[in-house]
Amino acid sequence: FSVWRLDWGSTATKSIRMENDLSGQLFLALLKQVVKKNFYGENGGLSKEIQNKIFSDSKMPEQKIADFVSNCQRFLRRAARGNWNQKRMDQELSKLQITEEQQKVVAHVWKNEGPKIHKEIVSKTVWNSSLEDVAWRIDVKANSKHIAEINDPTAIIRLNLKTAKGGSEVVHCEMDKDGLSKIIKELDVIQDAIDKVSA
Repeated sequence: FSVWRLDWGSTATKSIRMENDLSGQLFLALLKQVVKKNFYGENGGLSKEIQNKIFSDSKMPEQKIADFVSNCQRFLRRAARGNWNQKRMDQELSKLQITEEQQKVVAHVWKNEGPKIHKEIVSKTVWNSSLEDVAWRIDVKANSKHIAEINDPTAIIRLNLKTAKGGSEVVHCEMDKDGLSKIIKELDVIQDAIDKVSA
């Protein structure tokens, strides 16, 4: 199973303010630069040259521009951490103080870049083995030292793992009905926790 080194926190957008006076085209140019700088390996913020070109006709003061760019980064990071689908993205966009044209720009960028951004974050934050595939079968004991164990079904499970270094690993485990029930209950708890984070 994958373990991610992420500070998930809340994925709500309540505290993010993104009011701005950019045109749709310039807003698109900004988001492309934010994605490029924050998710695809180019460290550092926007260069002064690029920032000046994008905000050349803007009436926003310098500090507000800096806050706006930072909030664009935060919004996309939250979307990536939550692995938002398009429906969730549309819901969150409706909460922001931006124009309808700008909402469409963000939705367009997310549709094209969202899955790649999420994959990039996962690749940088998984540091142990991740689950690739599961195989299983049911065995029924025909012979045993204990009469009670005869005809007792047992689940044989094989986990195919991919290691952090790109190799592979196979883990086998065996469990009876009670053991399987415990695992299922724990997985349900994990699923509930994930659902709460993604809600």
